[in-house]
Amino acid sequence: MHGGRELTSPHVVDIDLAADERGMREALTVARQGLDRGELPIGAVVMADGVVLGSSHTEEVTQRRLLVHAELLALEEADRQERWDRRSATLYTTLEPCLMCVGATATALVGRIVWAIESDCDLAGRICREWDAGRPPELPQLHLPEVTGPVGEAPAAELFRAYVDARGDSCDPFVRWAATLIGHERAVV
Repeated sequence: MHGGRELTSPHVVDIDLAADERGMREALTVARQGLDRGELPIGAVVMADGVVLGSSHTEEVTQRRLLVHAELLALEEADRQERWDRRSATLYTTLEPCLMCVGATATALVGRIVWAIESDCDLAGRICREWDAGRPPELPQLHLPEVTGPVGEAPAAELFRAYVDARGDSCDPFVRWAATLIGHERAVV
């Protein structure tokens, strides 16, 4: 185990902590860009063989839509690239992904997800572990990515703290939810 709890899958080997830390630094940089634009500080980067294939921050405020999660946008950008080894690729994200983003990662055939902050309402790791445990062996093409986290939790928590603190006494449900992720006193209103 490295950087926190690790949930393993038989689909990916050769986990490199230094590569995971580098990938998470990239995701944190993208999350900061989102925070600067008024978005939740959720950044995502798809990397394979040390190369960034796609990156984005969430754009729910910018686009005024809900289905523009950072992970989906980064996966979409990566999917447009040609000739990359999908199974050896990793999605780095500053927040444990939701079910929709786990499904998109699996559909894109990306081998791993590495997250920074755990989200009790998203639970990507548990979803993948339970799926793999109950998956019929005659369906080998149905694969969920290996999920690892937390990696880079402290700097990601600082970004979420900045997001919450910048919004004063907001009743915005996104602010209240973000506060729960970091144990901020504003979570209980």
